[in-house]
Order: sequence, then structure tokens, then C-alpha cells
Amino acid sequence: MPRSPTLVGGDMRRDCRDCSPDSGASSGSSSGSSSPVGRSHSPALRTNFFGKISLKTSCVNHGGHKNDITACQSPPSPSTVKKLLRIRKMSELTKGGGGAGAITTTPTQLTDINTDWAKLIINQHRVKHRQSPLDQTQEVVKFHVEDCKKSSGDMSTTCRMTVKLAGEKNCEIVDYFFIAKLLPADDPCRVYVFEANVFEKEISIYFELLPCLRQSCGDTSDLAQLISSHIPQCIYGSNNMDGAGVLVFDCAQEQGFLHPVDPEGLSLDQVLCVVNFMAKFHAIGSALISRSKKSIKLRYPYLLSNVYSSPMMVEGAKKMFETYKDFLESVPGQGLVLADTFSRHCAGEGGANQMYSCLRRQVDSPFNTIVHGELWEKNMLFRDCEDGDRQSQLQCVVLDWKNAKMASSTKDLAFLILSSTTNQLRKESQDDILHSYYSTFCNTLRELDSSLLEGPHNTFEEFYNDYKVSTKGAFMQAVCVLVTEMQHLEARLHMPGDVETAAETLRIYERRALNMMNDVVLNQTHFI
Repeated sequence: MPRSPTLVGGDMRRDCRDCSPDSGASSGSSSGSSSPVGRSHSPALRTNFFGKISLKTSCVNHGGHKNDITACQSPPSPSTVKKLLRIRKMSELTKGGGGAGAITTTPTQLTDINTDWAKLIINQHRVKHRQSPLDQTQEVVKFHVEDCKKSSGDMSTTCRMTVKLAGEKNCEIVDYFFIAKLLPADDPCRVYVFEANVFEKEISIYFELLPCLRQSCGDTSDLAQLISSHIPQCIYGSNNMDGAGVLVFDCAQEQGFLHPVDPEGLSLDQVLCVVNFMAKFHAIGSALISRSKKSIKLRYPYLLSNVYSSPMMVEGAKKMFETYKDFLESVPGQGLVLADTFSRHCAGEGGANQMYSCLRRQVDSPFNTIVHGELWEKNMLFRDCEDGDRQSQLQCVVLDWKNAKMASSTKDLAFLILSSTTNQLRKESQDDILHSYYSTFCNTLRELDSSLLEGPHNTFEEFYNDYKVSTKGAFMQAVCVLVTEMQHLEARLHMPGDVETAAETLRIYERRALNMMNDVVLNQTHFI
């Protein structure tokens, strides 16, 4: 199909192609990071759109409130407000005695996390690892809680708990490290989380769905172990009736896993590492659905929906799209043409509904499976380790499974590639990435049930055609997460800290957001 010269022509490639900055990028080194692949140097993007902080560019105030898609929503409906008030009154009536020594089982703020609650979590950890409970005489000798949130887009607060516990008979010190996700009572996302039952769903995913997937491929098989080693180990989960909840995980960073730190996005090695795991995970989900689709739908009805599906979320997405269009208009030279193209194909309520529809699009092929739903760089960790032959090997952990659903696996792939890689990496390596995924998926599914690969519609060509269909919804989802990150970086420009680093990182994100409009698949398939 013909490509639009205004989107993929020479001027765009000269002035706005991806580059690796000489200085000012986020500091630190990740065990899973590797050298940038295929990145060329070019002038920084000449726009200061997100650096201005205006009503157009930000839904965040400087009091620290979130600026993700859920914070840009209209007020809750009267029926939701009445339901919340009724539930809170019921909660107050049932609180009753408890006494001074009562333990808060569902913290709603960091100050609720204390040593008594920490002991409860440690006992859950010990039970999960088939150890005996704590002796009542054991004392906490050190306790520390720190905010460790890495992205502004999560519908929760994330903290790291460090607990030093005196061993039995106080003859040794035992260290425990946990990551806790909770939602403060004053969080602007609370009403939305309540409406969508986000914590209830995520608790079910970690304690019911994922164990079901492990069991489906045999608890002792390599594939079952793969799920355990690439998804955080959830220790504890609890939620109450008014939307609050908490999840506690083993701290993967204590095992050497780190967040990717390159603001340019993932390297090719990192992408292939995640793609290799997700291909196997998708194959396991595909085999399970093919055997028990009806019972899976009945047992896990949330797999047929999307946590981002309410009318409030449509309004939030529309505002994100409007911000992105304003950003495109600010780009010198071709900004108005780009903004017009985006408006015609993606903006408004029609674009938001199309995006949410694509996020849960199912297909009649083995690639219909259980997907992550938000597979991008902020939801993964990496580390380098050695295999049995003492060769260096990259490993990953994929975080935040609250938006898991039943859909085409190409939805995860397209969102990962569009949101988390440079335009140049996509041009040079997208075919290799897709072939690697297809090969691993087919080999894994063949191991589980070879009959599922029979038929004329399971070729790479059919898979690639489905990938192309997924790119538009994935692009719009990527717009939302990148705009959220740019608003977060914009707010940092007006806060104490390394403003120069925040400004340079913001310029890199602006370039990434702009260059998605130059994606070859989008221009060959959707922007025509």
C-alpha cells in the first residue's frame, strides 16, 4: 500500500530521528541493560511543549497528585457516590471493637504499615515457602518503609519494606525484603479502582489464575517453573469494600533484578528476552483456553473485560489524545500535518472506544490467549546471570498483571514494540522480533498440544496480518502512557532535584512520542 510522504518522508527522518544523548540521561546501570542498538545522533527535538505546564499539557497539580489517565476523568456518577457512601457506612458499623492491639489487614496509607503488619506478612511468606510460623518471642530489630514507585501511571502507591528480625532464641538476624502496592484513601484514582474492582481482580490473578496456568502445564515442568521465575511472587493480598487494597511481593531487586534505565527505551536484547518469555506464556494460555474456554470464562469473568473500560476512562483517554494532538501541533515544520493525521484516525471519543475495543480483541486462532494488557518498559525488570555453561544470559521479570485479559497475543507484542523501542530499532529489527516470537510460540504450543497448530490459518503471514491489525490500538495505548510519562517529567521540572536530567529525559520522551507517528506499519496499514 502507498505510504504517506508527509509521515515517512526525508524531513521527518532528518530532523526527528532517534538518537542517543551524549549526556543528561538517567544515571545508573541496570544488570539487564545493554548498549543501544542502531541509534544515530541527531539534534534534540525543538519543542518545549511539555516544559510549559499549562492546562493543555497537564492534568496534575503541584501537590503531587497523579497525572495518569485515571486522574483526567469526569466526576463519578451519582449512583457510584451513593454506593460508596452506603458501603463506607456498612464498614464503619462492622469495625467494632478490635482493641488497641488490632492489626490493620488492608493498609490504606504508608503509616498503616507497621511492625505488627510486617510480622503478618513474614508469616505468610514463611507459609508460602513451607516454613514454620514465627515464634511469638521473635522481635523486629529494624523496620523501614520507603516509596519506590518508578512510574506515574500505576493506580497505586508502591513501597519497599525492609524488616530485620531476631532469629529464634535471638541468636541471629534474618532479613526480609518486600514490595507492597496499596491505594491511599485520598488517591484521585480511588473511585475508579472501586468501580473496576481493580484490587479484587489483581488478587485473583496472582492467587488463582496464575497458579491455574502453572498447574495446566504440570507443576514440575520447565514451563511451570518459567511462570514462577518470570512473574513476581505474590505473598499477600487483601481488599475491602470501598476500593482499597494491598498486594505484597517478594522483592525481585534482592535477586539482582533492576528496572531498565535508558530513557531511549529497551535494547534489542531486552526486547527479545521479554518476547521469548511472553511467547511461552501466551502458548500456555492458548493451550488452557483451547481445553477449557467455557469454564475459564465462568471462573475468571474479568478476562473478558478491561480495567480501562468505564465512561470515565473514555473521557480520560480523550484528554490524553487532545494533549498529544497539541504536542504534535507544536512540532516545527510538519506539526500541523501530523496533528491532522492523528485527529482523523485516532482522536476523540471514537478513537478512545476503538482503542479500548482493540485491547480486548479476540481472534479465532491459537494466538487467542491470556495477555498481560500493559506490556511496556515500566512493567519489567532485568538482570544478567550465567547459564549452566557459564555463559552470560539476560533474564526478565514482568510486573503488574492487573489488566490481564483474553485477547490476541499480538496486542501485547504491538504495544511493547511501539511503546518501548526506538523508531530505528523497529525499522531494523521488527521482523527479527516477530519471527523470534512466532517460532518460540509455535514450539511451545507444539510441546503442549501439537493439534492446535494444525490448519491453514496458523502461518507466519496470518500472524503478521493480525499484528498489523493490533498496531493501531497499541499505538493509541502507547500515546496514553508516553503522555503520562511526559507530564510526570514536566512536573519534575518545577520540583527540587536534578532539573537538567529531567529536561533531557523529557526531550527524549518527546522524540519517542513523535516518532511513533513515523512507524512504517502504521503508515502502511492505518494512516492512509
